[in-house]
Amino acid sequence: MKLRRTLLTLLPKLALSRSTGLLTRLPLPSALRAPFYKRFARRYGVDLHEVALPLDQYRSFRDFFIRQLPDGARPVDSTSPLVWPSDSRIVSSGSIAGGRILQVKGHDYSLRDLVVDPVLAAALDNGSQATLYLSPRDYHRVHAPFDAVCSAKHHVPGKLFPVNPGAQDAIPDLFARNERLVLEMRLASGQVGAVVFVAALNVGDIVFEHSLPHRFERGDELGYFAFGSTIIVLLGPGPLRITEQARDTVVKMGAALPCETSGTAHLRERED
Repeated sequence: MKLRRTLLTLLPKLALSRSTGLLTRLPLPSALRAPFYKRFARRYGVDLHEVALPLDQYRSFRDFFIRQLPDGARPVDSTSPLVWPSDSRIVSSGSIAGGRILQVKGHDYSLRDLVVDPVLAAALDNGSQATLYLSPRDYHRVHAPFDAVCSAKHHVPGKLFPVNPGAQDAIPDLFARNERLVLEMRLASGQVGAVVFVAALNVGDIVFEHSLPHRFERGDELGYFAFGSTIIVLLGPGPLRITEQARDTVVKMGAALPCETSGTAHLRERED
């Protein structure tokens, strides 16, 4: 564990990530595109039935990686006030207590360090969270997990450690150390929320193109990563609470995110 931490710390992460970014943008010859993407799909388990365009229409690897899905591939659950924002694997979920978020078993990190803004951190404390890892096989666009108005965004410079399971075990405070984008959200009930995009090795590229303030409905696209990374959904105390789910559970964007709701949450859903 210590050796892995040392190697990851010494790795020239920024230079590697920038170089990878440049390479992924290079146009591929048309004849090589389909064979290259098929080989990548076999290596990582990408479902090529969930690709919106013919493979030879993705000009670069980056274009293929940030691909959209065919219409109807991810129906958004209309019965749940919370839905999963991405195709991903659960890292941790459940309560935020004492301003700390679980990273892996036995290790947690500071909510305030993650979101940086002390006012936002105080509003989210004693709420709930879900941390999700997007692997290279996953669809990499991220969608709104709840109906809310996004009022502000904060880009937080940081490192570009990998965020795969091995790095999560080895690097303390990983998600609060990496570069990230924090979106401040407010639900119709007044409950405070946030969605945090965490960058990683080969992912210095978080794309969010909306003008603020902006109202998002469940399932609306928020933005995307140019490679695998992590999304953290945060809810402050209020009518909705994310319940604890088993680590490593695979989830799909748009499916119901298990939660506890009060009468106020149901009332707001009916009014909307």
